[in-house]
Amino acid sequence: MAVPPARTETSPETALHYLASALAIFDPLRLRAWADLGLTTGQLRLLFLLSQQPGVTSGELATRLTVTPPTITGIIDRLVRLDLVRREEDPADRRLVRNFLSSEGENVCARLEHKAEQFMHRILAEMSGAEIGALSTGLRAFIAASERVSHREPAEQHQERQ
Repeated sequence: MAVPPARTETSPETALHYLASALAIFDPLRLRAWADLGLTTGQLRLLFLLSQQPGVTSGELATRLTVTPPTITGIIDRLVRLDLVRREEDPADRRLVRNFLSSEGENVCARLEHKAEQFMHRILAEMSGAEIGALSTGLRAFIAASERVSHREPAEQHQERQ
């Protein structure tokens, strides 16, 4: 993959180009997995969100996935029918319903994560130790910068509203 001559290796545009190209590598893997499971992108996002945050409410899911409450209800209903998600009343507040992965939902997420991990190991096996080290260093810096921006954004958004 060649970088256009107007870009340098240290420019943000080059980094974005490489990041987009790297993310695109996973698209065929995801599309195959979605087709095998018969799930939509939104349904898979919801499953992985529940795997990271068990017990989240439908309202919180709607906010995190930037969809309307009726849309999230429809997605959850379908996943409940597929036995991938289960709902439970909150014992502390019976007005709240919490969402969890079912055993089958946990299995689906584990299988998808395993396939992705195997794929990544095959890619990394093609790289030298120095290349893997450089990738790790760059990713660590990217994650740290992302966390700094994420922590600043709520304060900046609050200031914009005032």
